[in-house]
Amino acid sequence: MVVRNAPVLTQAAHDVEPVRVEVVDAHDVTPRMRRVRFRATTTGAVAGLPLTGPTDHAKLFFPLEPGGEPDRPEIGPRGLVAPPPGRPRPYREYTLRTIEDDVVEVDFVRHGAGLAGRWVEDPRGALWIYGPRSSLVAEARDWYLLGGDETALPALSRWLGSLPADAAGLVLVEVADAGEEQDLAAPPGVGIRWLHRDGAEPGTTTLLGDAVAAWERPEGEGLVWMGAEASALRPVRRRLRDLLPTEWIDLDGYWRRGVEGTGLG
Repeated sequence: MVVRNAPVLTQAAHDVEPVRVEVVDAHDVTPRMRRVRFRATTTGAVAGLPLTGPTDHAKLFFPLEPGGEPDRPEIGPRGLVAPPPGRPRPYREYTLRTIEDDVVEVDFVRHGAGLAGRWVEDPRGALWIYGPRSSLVAEARDWYLLGGDETALPALSRWLGSLPADAAGLVLVEVADAGEEQDLAAPPGVGIRWLHRDGAEPGTTTLLGDAVAAWERPEGEGLVWMGAEASALRPVRRRLRDLLPTEWIDLDGYWRRGVEGTGLG
């Protein structure tokens, strides 16, 4: 589910080529979030990626067998060429968290399932990165309401880093429990509220919807961005539709419960 018709949010397109990268190192930010750092096998290729917007993401192409060599993405006149029928899709989409000194950081939620989930339990070798194909550009607003589940944390970190120093707003973050809270650097006028599932499975709670239902719209013109499991955003959408112009709202269904390989993160 995506609501994106906002003139306050525009997209800048990028012309990119696939970049082959190799794992530099990995560490756990929290028990369920692992940060992996990659360096390009061609000097300067990562540093040249157009990472400019808060939600910039790319397709990561994984080896189909542990420790194997991933296939280079095939790019045609219309972009990425899909694999032939019956062949598994070898990529997943992830937010690129940072690029520094020709090294790109990507955060992976550790859930142990699927192509990327199995790979990140023993991250090594090479991947291909294709993207970002576009960057979100946001106008400065009087206030911001940002949020999502753990899959949105890299984008939320980038959002907070892009806000003006005098920004005002609120960030709502749904995570498994208190152990999954991260240090997020926010402007002084932006509060962060952590919502804990405390044993409930991801994508099964109304935490985000309940928090938005209790939220009071500030004065002035605002911007709302959230990324989470698609069904968790439905009550958020209903509530915000009654309060705000749709052009202020951008809700991204990052993934769907029970469906492998959908969305981001």
